[in-house]
Amino acid sequence: MKREKKINSIKRMFMRCNVIAIIAMVLMSTAMVGCRSSKKATTGTLRMAEIEKSIMPALSSVGDNLSAKVKFDVNLNGKDLSLNGNIKVKRGEGIIASINALGGIIEVARVELTPKGMLLLYRLGKQYVRVDYDEVDALRNLGFDYSMLEAIFLNELFAPEGKSFEKAIVDIKAANGEIVLTTKRSRDMQYSFHIEQSSGNLVLTRGDYDDRINVDCNYSDFTTLSGRSFPKQIRFAVAGSALDMRLSNIKNSEIKLSFTKDLSSYAPADLSGLMKKLKQ
Repeated sequence: MKREKKINSIKRMFMRCNVIAIIAMVLMSTAMVGCRSSKKATTGTLRMAEIEKSIMPALSSVGDNLSAKVKFDVNLNGKDLSLNGNIKVKRGEGIIASINALGGIIEVARVELTPKGMLLLYRLGKQYVRVDYDEVDALRNLGFDYSMLEAIFLNELFAPEGKSFEKAIVDIKAANGEIVLTTKRSRDMQYSFHIEQSSGNLVLTRGDYDDRINVDCNYSDFTTLSGRSFPKQIRFAVAGSALDMRLSNIKNSEIKLSFTKDLSSYAPADLSGLMKKLKQ
């Protein structure tokens, strides 16, 4: 009974999101914590040396900064919606995703994610929702780690709870042209990283909650960024909903994030109330 309540709580958190909120909540839900243990390898016909060579590109980084224009395609409970915006990532500081209108002249809404929490700002309605990760039971119980979000948006492998990557991985498999690295299940959460053997590209990061809910992040249509492959297409899928992000004008040069500090002209709102506004 206790487990069912916990699972239902996770499902309700995912399924009530709409339009802008699904962007915010999917961004948060893609990073929930695993743990570490001893490593075992199931390599099939590949030798360990071949596997290590195959995953080397995925272990590299495009740097600490990322900015891009984005076309958001949202599928929520069978309904499709397309939105244009921008995304900026600065390692250790935050992630800002904005939704624009009239060719980018007007910012309709934005999501600001920092190591401490999330701000969902609805500019047209002059409302906002601020959430500290510690206040969200589902995230706290699963050991949410913001740094994993950054890794997901930067197309990187990550080690849950800040452990070394070598200690985090407990299973390695080679199958169907992919190398699959898997973490130990902890707090009902387990992560797997699917690396394309031929290119070394990380093509899927999957979070598996209790063998019942999958949070998938698929990467495709790779381009070259500072000598490293980087995806132009990122797809998040969770609990029957999906968010596709088509990136263009991708850069990894130094950026400065401008977080919203003055909320005096905005009214606080709860998430469900803001969703009703966004549906109108």
